[in-house]
Amino acid sequence: MIPKKSCATITALIGFTVARQDRLFSSTFAIPGRNATYDYVVVGGGTAGLAIATRLAEHFTVAVVEAGGFYEFDNGNQSVVPYYALGMAVLATDENYPRQPLVDWDLVSTPQASAGNRRIHYARGKTLGGCTALNTMAYLRPTVGTHKLWAEQAGDESYEWENALPFYKKSCTLNFPNEIKRNDTSATVKYDPETCAVAGGSGPVQVSWGNWVDPTTSWLARGLRAIGMPLGSKGFSSGTLNGIGGWVSSTIDPKDATRSSAETSYLREAISRSPGLSVYPHTQTTKILFRGLTATGVTVDTHGLAFTLSAGKEVILSAGVIHSPQLLMVSGIGPAATLQSLGIPVTRDLPGVGQNLWDQVSFNVLQGISTETASGIVADPSRQENVLREYLDDQAGPYSSAGGYFSFEKIPDRLRVNFSQPTKDKLSKFPGDWPEIEYVVFGFAAGPNTTIGVVSATLISPLSRGSVTISSASMADPPVVDLGWLNDPADGEVAVAALKRCREAWASSALDPVRSGPEIAPGADVITDAQILDYIRTTASTVWHASATCKMGRPTDPMAVVDSEARVLGLTGLRVVDASVFPFAVPPNPQGTVYMLAEKIASVILRGNASL
Repeated sequence: MIPKKSCATITALIGFTVARQDRLFSSTFAIPGRNATYDYVVVGGGTAGLAIATRLAEHFTVAVVEAGGFYEFDNGNQSVVPYYALGMAVLATDENYPRQPLVDWDLVSTPQASAGNRRIHYARGKTLGGCTALNTMAYLRPTVGTHKLWAEQAGDESYEWENALPFYKKSCTLNFPNEIKRNDTSATVKYDPETCAVAGGSGPVQVSWGNWVDPTTSWLARGLRAIGMPLGSKGFSSGTLNGIGGWVSSTIDPKDATRSSAETSYLREAISRSPGLSVYPHTQTTKILFRGLTATGVTVDTHGLAFTLSAGKEVILSAGVIHSPQLLMVSGIGPAATLQSLGIPVTRDLPGVGQNLWDQVSFNVLQGISTETASGIVADPSRQENVLREYLDDQAGPYSSAGGYFSFEKIPDRLRVNFSQPTKDKLSKFPGDWPEIEYVVFGFAAGPNTTIGVVSATLISPLSRGSVTISSASMADPPVVDLGWLNDPADGEVAVAALKRCREAWASSALDPVRSGPEIAPGADVITDAQILDYIRTTASTVWHASATCKMGRPTDPMAVVDSEARVLGLTGLRVVDASVFPFAVPPNPQGTVYMLAEKIASVILRGNASL
């Protein structure tokens, strides 16, 4: 814990008066219990919800309904100081995880039959800012080919890379790396200086590189480069990922080295200049209301106080990959058989609601390493005061950084020869520039002067699918979440090859100077493909990138839920705007793509209003 820091940090960050004081900070927050009407009602004050609400509130009255509050109060420095993002307790995946109900939904999956029959705690942000308050802040973008496939599946060329790029740029401001503070000549950052901000402007979300480089990460990055993934020339936001590595940019505001979330960026911007925005914190949406096939508003509940918010134009559902399909189903939109079995009147039979869940599983190879790492430095009593002062006074040092080093590739040909023909056929359907594996390297302290290094692999072209469904007609009951981990044999074949690549990185001569002792996990006795796969099944974790449970598609697609403008098929006045409407899980971390989508759909809505 950072002593005497929490109150000062929160006072500075919450900023109840804003730089341009057009109105009081408190004027944004609505009083619960009173029925009210707005032009737009946005359900969910997370990544997409706050972004689209901010843009619409420039012209219309907008209500944002959010079940949580401010994470700066509810989760303290854990969600503010970048260092803590790397080991936040609430992100534990074991079903006996340490609960943090003020910012997390406490979702636990069904037993994963192909992953050790484990029930997985799947953290989701219940707070203003949503998952941007809990994530590790990595900011990346998909590939050109990913966007081409999106455009094809949606039947809309506006999703092709060049057409989507302005909306990525509009959402963010790029802050160039501070090489003096980073102080590591081996941690060269390559990037496109035009990543963010169209025509010299500035977007709400701050994108930067950490003001400190972890020595363990810096060494392990050499291992990834040594096995064939060189440093990319433009970073990870220019439409290229496959076959390259690099230092990942993060949503950190370098002026104070704190998390830049949807709440600190978009919401603060809206508070300062948009009197049409009203936020209902600590308020749960319980049902979408309809007049015939037109959405007219929502019923909500604030600690037992029920009331109605009506929408003169549209309801926009941004409750996330798990709660958006849940709310649709309890409101009568989804697979008819499921709804009828629970006595829910069917407003619209859409069999794709809650289906098609993509999740990306990860697994690690652990080895001792002779370098120091952030957690060891922070825990060292002799260095704590200096490290704290470095952060508070200079926005530098271990507390200031969460960014690391990533690499991407398709499994090399010499390992692909072991794939079955069905696996090869399935993988061939992905675009040529879509990687199959994301590698992440980092370290953690295992005691005084002892560091364990990690080379992690994540399946980012998963073929397994999960689902979200409901067990009752009430939003008060948790949804039934099946992550579907490793239920397609192809994922197991790819995972085994990826773990072998992790071992190759560890075994490279580049790491000879720092490698220490025998392999810790899976261990030298895990040799055969069957043994490796068993290790993966029993230890696999998540990177929390579940997507596509309300997939976007052409009207002829029987599993599509929304069209290319995020409108729920067969209904009017209702859109879904969040990662649930991705047609698939994009290969890299999805944060940047969610912001892009929100900006894009906001633009569509504003263009469609003839009065503007």
